[in-house]
Amino acid sequence: VTQPALSYTYFNMEDPVVGGYTPDRIALRRAMIMGFNTEEMIRVWWQGQALVATQPIPPGVLGHNPGFVARAPYDPAAAKALLDRFGYVDRDRDGWRDLPDGKPLVIVRSTQPESVNREFDTQWKKNLEAVGIKTRFNVGKWAEQLKQARAGKLQIWSLASSAAALDGQSAFMRLHGPQAAGQNLARFKNAEFDAIYD
Repeated sequence: VTQPALSYTYFNMEDPVVGGYTPDRIALRRAMIMGFNTEEMIRVWWQGQALVATQPIPPGVLGHNPGFVARAPYDPAAAKALLDRFGYVDRDRDGWRDLPDGKPLVIVRSTQPESVNREFDTQWKKNLEAVGIKTRFNVGKWAEQLKQARAGKLQIWSLASSAAALDGQSAFMRLHGPQAAGQNLARFKNAEFDAIYD
C-alpha cells in the first residue's frame, strides 16, 4: 500500500549561497537536484519501498495528478554543464567549484546524529561531490534543527510528512509565503502563488 506521505529536501530561499530567485541561484539548486540520484536512494535507504516523488502532493491524495511530473531527471553531466554555464567553476584549482564571485562554494546540509541518517548523508555527499560541490554537515537533534529551521538558519534540510487530510492543500503550505518560519521552512515567496493559495 502506498502511504500518502512525502520525503523532501528544502533549500532556504533566504540563504546567501543557495537562496534567491536570480538565474544563477536557480541554476545552482537545479544542478544539485539533477546531481542527486533519487532512484539509488530509494534502493538503498528505503530498501526499494518508496516511489520517486513527481510533485508536492503524494499519490492517493486529492490533487495528485498521476500524469504530471515536476522534477528534474538525474543527470550529473547536465548538472555539471549547468554549473559551468552559470560560473560555478573551480577558480582556485583546489578540486571544488567556487561561487561565481570566486568565493568557495560549500553546501551545508543539516542532519540528525542517529545512525539511520548516515546512508542518507553519504548519498548526498557522494552525489554533490561527484559534480564538484563541497559538502559539509550540520549535525544536531531534530528538535534543535527544527528550531534553527524556523529561524531561517539552515541552508538545506530533509524532512518527511504524511497527509493529514484527504485533499492536497496542506502540501502547498510549505510554499505559502505568509507561512514562512512555520510550515514554509524554505521561506519561499512568490506573490502569484500566494494569491492562488489564498
